[in-house]
Amino acid sequence: MGLVPFALWVHALPSDRSGRAVARRGAVVFGTLYFGIVFYWILVALIWFTPFAIAAFLATLGILVVMTTVFAWLLHHGIHTLRAPIWIVLPVSWTAMEWSRAHLPSTIAFPWLGLGSSLTGFPELVGIAELVGSRGVTFWIALVNALLAGLVLRIRSKVGWARQAGIVVIVVAVPMGWGIWRASTLEMRPVARIAVVQPNIPEHVKLDPVAGREATLSALDRLMPRVDPGSADLIVMPEVTLTLFPRASGPQTEIERLQAYSREVGAPVVFGALGYTPTDDGGFVPFNSAFLMSPQGLEDFQYDKRYLVPIVERVPFLPANLLGGLQYFGAYGVGEGWPLVEVDEALFGVLICYESTYPAASRALRREGADVLLNITNDAWYGREPLYARTTALWQHPAHMVMRAIENRMGVARSANTGISLFVNPVGRVYDPSALFEEDVRTQEVWTTDIVTFYTRFGDLVGNGAAMLALVLALAAFRAPASLDPLDRLV
Repeated sequence: MGLVPFALWVHALPSDRSGRAVARRGAVVFGTLYFGIVFYWILVALIWFTPFAIAAFLATLGILVVMTTVFAWLLHHGIHTLRAPIWIVLPVSWTAMEWSRAHLPSTIAFPWLGLGSSLTGFPELVGIAELVGSRGVTFWIALVNALLAGLVLRIRSKVGWARQAGIVVIVVAVPMGWGIWRASTLEMRPVARIAVVQPNIPEHVKLDPVAGREATLSALDRLMPRVDPGSADLIVMPEVTLTLFPRASGPQTEIERLQAYSREVGAPVVFGALGYTPTDDGGFVPFNSAFLMSPQGLEDFQYDKRYLVPIVERVPFLPANLLGGLQYFGAYGVGEGWPLVEVDEALFGVLICYESTYPAASRALRREGADVLLNITNDAWYGREPLYARTTALWQHPAHMVMRAIENRMGVARSANTGISLFVNPVGRVYDPSALFEEDVRTQEVWTTDIVTFYTRFGDLVGNGAAMLALVLALAAFRAPASLDPLDRLV
C-alpha cells in the first residue's frame, strides 16, 4: 500500500504550476527510494566484477526516476487539472509507467519486478493474471491503493466514507476470491518428469572459459549419477552450461561428455551454450543459446535468446560488429523465432535468464504450443555464498516465473546455476526448490493444462490500454481548466 501516502500528498498540493513543481521534486525522492531499494542489487552484484557497475546502477536509477517524475506530473494534472477521479488517474498512470519501462527502445527496456509480481508469494490471490496479465495485476493493486487514499480523504471529510469502504472491500475481495476459486478448480495433467541441474559454479570461475568448463564438468560428474536411468524424461541444465560453440566444426570432448550423460540417464538434455552466425567480413555474431543433446548426438533444436540484458549482453543502439573485440560482452546477437523442444509428444519452450521478465516471451511460446516453460539461467551474478554478499535479486528473479505460469496456466521447470532451481505448477505454486549455492539436482513431475487463457489469446490489453489512456490524459491536461476542489472527484 506504498502508493497511498504519495497519492494523498499529491492530492493535497496546490493545483497550480507550483504544486506540479513540488510533485516532481517529491517524485525524485520517492522514485530514488522506491527503485533504489528494489534494484540496489545491480550495484552490489556487479561491483565484484567491474567499477562500471556504479555507472550502470546510476544510469538505470536515473531513467526510472525520470519515469517517476512523469508519473507524478500526470497524477497531479489528472487530479487537479482534469478533475478526474483519483481511482482512475493513479492506476492508469502507474501502470503506464510500468508499461513504458518494458517498452523502451533497443535493449534498455527493463520490465523487472513490476508491482503485479509483488504478490507471487500468494499465487492463488493473483489468479486474475490469466485474464489480465501481470500488468493487469499491477493495475488492480494500484487501484486498491487509490481507493484506500480516497477512503482516507472521505473519513477526514466525514462524507461518503461507508460507501467508499464498501467499494474497497469489493475491489479487493472479488479478484482474490475468483483466484482462490480458480486455483481449486483448475484441471491439471502431468506432462513429464524433469530433472533440473544446479552445478553451482561461482561467476568469477565461469568468467574464465577454461576453468569454468572444467569446474562445470566436474560438478556434472558428481551430479548426474544421482539421476537414476529412466527416472527422468528430460534433463535441464543452466544458461551457458559450457562456454563453447556446440555447432563449431571439429571434435569437442565437452560436448561428447554431455552426450554420455544423456546416454547414461536415457533422456535428452537441454543445456545452455553459445550459438553464432557468420558475418560478411569473415567474423561472426555470437548468441546466448539453448541446445538439445540426445543419446544419439546434438539435435537440430537451437533457441537463440531474444531479450538481451542491457549493456552486459548488448550495448543499446550500437551495431554488434562494433563491439566484436569485447569477447562477446555487449555484442550478442538477437535471436529470431520461437522453436520448441519436443520429447515424447510433449512440447517445451525455453526462456533464457532475463527473458522470464517479459510476459510476451512466455505467451509466444504458449501460442506456439508449449506445454511447459523451461527457464535456464545463471543467477551467479546476483550474489555470492556469504550471506552478506547475497542480494534480493536471487528471489526476485524466480518470482517472474510464477507469474508466467499463472498467465498461461502452464508448468515451469527452472534450472539455475547457483540456485534457486525449482518447479512451478499452473496454479503458480512453487515446489521442490533447491537451496542457494549448493550443488544439486531435483527431479519432479511437471504439469500443464489444456486451457488457452484469455491473456494468452489477447495479450496485455490492460497495459496497452493504460498506456493509451495515459497519453490521452497527458494531452488533455494542457487544455483542461484547473479544479478548485479536488475532494469532489474521489469517486
